[in-house]
Amino acid sequence: MPSNKTIALLIGLIGLTLLIFGLWPGIDLAVSGYFHDASGFPIRQNVVVEFIRNQIWNGTLVMAFVAAVLLAMSYWRKTDGWFWGYILAVFVAGPGLVVNQGFKSYWGRARPTQVLEFGGQAHFSPAWQISDQCARNCSFVSGEGAGTTALTIALLMILYRFRHRIGASLYRVGQGLALAMLGFVAWQRVAAGGHFTSDVLLSMLLVSLIAALLARLMLPRVAPAR
Repeated sequence: MPSNKTIALLIGLIGLTLLIFGLWPGIDLAVSGYFHDASGFPIRQNVVVEFIRNQIWNGTLVMAFVAAVLLAMSYWRKTDGWFWGYILAVFVAGPGLVVNQGFKSYWGRARPTQVLEFGGQAHFSPAWQISDQCARNCSFVSGEGAGTTALTIALLMILYRFRHRIGASLYRVGQGLALAMLGFVAWQRVAAGGHFTSDVLLSMLLVSLIAALLARLMLPRVAPAR
């Protein structure tokens, strides 16, 4: 169960991230520029990277679907569905409502590939600034970053709940792979010119905060399955 300190820390990190990228918005351009050359963003053309990215995105969709199915089955079998209900709520509230239906639909920030500095036609805007440089599916914040954060949280919860069944070694390996997956998506979105660094960081922090708040509302004390 997330403590008040954890929630306060996440709020503080969101504020600190906005402050840093607000005071020095050029950080976004500098980091994205590291991955840009005369041909654009070469990582976008990397078949292996794109394959891994697509599989992770598919995993995000599958996890949300599985959570919905298992939640429905829990009502049919008259069992406690709080675990899968929580995971589904994280996906719906975080990547679904707050990120994709909220920020990405109305913030109007152009993606790196769309701004003048990297060969596009839109003007760069700092993370904190609502803009009119993008009409739909915009850069702020990262949808894939948000979805992968929700997937990572779900996987870590599943691993924890069943850790006595899978053993300590596999449990640690699973944790490492889940976190590595999150790191890969964060890197890929920036390296491919899909998002600025602030887009990715804030999407992950926002979903983590939403997950922590939902946990306080929805979760009992978690006991690992035996």
